[in-house]
Amino acid sequence: MAVTQSVKDSEVIKDLAISIADFLLTQSTSKLDPVFTKSLRVAANCLEKVYSISMRDYLRMRHFPSLPEIYQRASNPVPIKDQVQAEQCKLRGNDLVQQERYPMAEAEFTKAICLNEHNPVYYCNRADTRIRQGQYQRATADCHKALSLNPNYAKAYARLGQAFYMMNHPAKAARCYRKALKIEPHNETYLRILSHITQPVSRYGFEIFNPLHRFKRNVMDLASNLTPLGTSNVSNYRPFTNDASITRSHTILSYSECTD
Repeated sequence: MAVTQSVKDSEVIKDLAISIADFLLTQSTSKLDPVFTKSLRVAANCLEKVYSISMRDYLRMRHFPSLPEIYQRASNPVPIKDQVQAEQCKLRGNDLVQQERYPMAEAEFTKAICLNEHNPVYYCNRADTRIRQGQYQRATADCHKALSLNPNYAKAYARLGQAFYMMNHPAKAARCYRKALKIEPHNETYLRILSHITQPVSRYGFEIFNPLHRFKRNVMDLASNLTPLGTSNVSNYRPFTNDASITRSHTILSYSECTD
């Protein structure tokens, strides 16, 4: 347990170093003084060497709030009154989700966000309502916002994976669920969904992950179904769009966790 905590602490420290280095580099591009610019870049380079910061690390942090944003948030906390009202909106939204009144639930979570835009739970909950209404792009935006506020929010990764899956991006969905499992390795729901998405022996799995397999099968089906003109037989041609998602989307949604 102590080892795990130590690893998490080191990851937090590295993320802080990345944020500082990114801030220094950003400042270096906005200054006209060459001496000042060079000093900033040297400082950023030192952080990169000490903490082994790579371009991949910068890309990973691109959705996270910048240092000025973090400072602005810390220096202007949300009033207690607004926090309380936001929680009440969230509770009403959760009740509406249970009643399957998703547009109204979405509206309540939006009210909560307007009162307290720094709580990742509100964005994640709203993403759930948007997924259930078929608003997948808007749901991904909410998930990214939630993760920028809390990079270790497993449910936000799971919801993002759910949205990607519903948009016919199973590989992206699988990556999101793996990230969620890295945070919560014993979460049975995430394990079940990841297995459901990535089964290599599944008929639907082949349709999703192996377009060449589908192409070969389409050719074989067309060849086997060639009939003289005027006959009424219809071939079993399968389009390259993921028709399997229609069959399996209900299963993925049935695995969805309740709102926080």
